Amino acid sequence: MNDNDLLQEIHRVREKVARECDYDVHKIGERMRQREREEMARGVRYVPSPQTAVVREPPEK
Repeated sequence: MNDNDLLQEIHRVREKVARECDYDVHKIGERMRQREREEMARGVRYVPSPQTAVVREPPEK
């Protein structure tokens, strides 16, 4: 599987989920949360990504 195949699969699955949820972002979010709850009940753990911060410095004069 090359990068293009992987991207095509991601787009295919994303479109399928959106269509099943009537393209409603709230339904998509609820579906994701429900799946996460089901997987956590089976013992699957999600590792949160580290927080990153953007430090902005004032421009030099």
